[in-house]
Amino acid sequence: MAVQAQTGSAYVLGPGGGTEMSWFEDVVTLKASTSAVGVFEAAIRPGAEPPLHVHNREDEWLYVLDGQATVHAGGDSQTALAGAFAFLPRGVPHTFTVESPIARLLFVNAPGGFERMFERGPTTPEEAVAALAEYGVEVVGPHPREAAASPQD
Repeated sequence: MAVQAQTGSAYVLGPGGGTEMSWFEDVVTLKASTSAVGVFEAAIRPGAEPPLHVHNREDEWLYVLDGQATVHAGGDSQTALAGAFAFLPRGVPHTFTVESPIARLLFVNAPGGFERMFERGPTTPEEAVAALAEYGVEVVGPHPREAAASPQD
């Protein structure tokens, strides 16, 4: 089923429904995409999280469906178990760390559009940075796991 919602049209996606896309080797499933809102589900493993980044066009919400993550936003880090919800406003540097073997996360962004970035299917860090930049997302630092592993001056 196409997930490009139409004004005045309703649809229901069954479990697992939507359009599958990818982020490295992990699966991102597009649930809805309009100019007003984008919704996607991501099943992410440790090591496949995005670098620290800032959305310049949209606000983002994250809901943990399964697993455990740490949400890093605005210099703060908080544990997010299944059922946790986070608001990540545009302009605030953020990312997350998957703390379980896999985490299923539901993302909502408004306005919509950013969710289409996953159609690019980046498979390398360079492709990911280019895809993010194409959608107005600026990488502002490494993932906190990489930053912690780097030798300190």
